[in-house]
Amino acid sequence: MQVDATKVRVNATKMRVNATKMQVNATKVQVDATKVQVNATKVQVDATKVQVNATKVQVNATKMQVNACQETCVYTVALLRRELGRGIIYA
Repeated sequence: MQVDATKVRVNATKMRVNATKMQVNATKVQVDATKVQVNATKVQVDATKVQVNATKVQVNATKMQVNACQETCVYTVALLRRELGRGIIYA
């Protein structure tokens, strides 16, 4: 009887050990999944940074274009004033 009870306790302990091992493995899988998620978030952050930089470049290009247009307008107005002063162009 005592031997049988000891066998039952040993089997129960083995089952608890196996359950703990399964729990450890499940936790490892969860940790790995979290690492993958963190890496994906890092990639997304990097992509957003690239997009922000591209937008900054586009904004700067637009500013340069606006400045060029303003310079052209100023030059054109100066020419028109000069021509008006000469009487070549009539208002």
